[in-house]
Amino acid sequence: MFETLHKSKQISVIALDRLGDYIELLRIELKLQGRELGMQLLGYVVAAFFGILTAIFIGVAIIVTFWDSPNRAIAAWGVVVLYVAAAGGGIFLSLKHKYDGSAFSTLRNELKRDVDLVKESI
Repeated sequence: MFETLHKSKQISVIALDRLGDYIELLRIELKLQGRELGMQLLGYVVAAFFGILTAIFIGVAIIVTFWDSPNRAIAAWGVVVLYVAAAGGGIFLSLKHKYDGSAFSTLRNELKRDVDLVKESI
């Protein structure tokens, strides 16, 4: 019984010592998660903005297509293609910065490692 109490005391000392590390790791992971979420959100905002512009210029391009000058139609469709490419670039940016791992995976792994160490000690 005294041995178990002694081990529990040692484990609590280890846990209190690691608490500062856990808090620091949590702060770092929150910062990284926020940055990735911000970049993804920025990409979707850019895609939405250029998607709206694409819809506007498709309408303008259809109207301009029926005008007399073929140069106006080519220019209008060129603007549409440009904004479609920009919207595609925004979506690509969002998907590129998509976080595939789960949030706080490093913290979870550290906690699991420490729990395993505690189980081995007892």
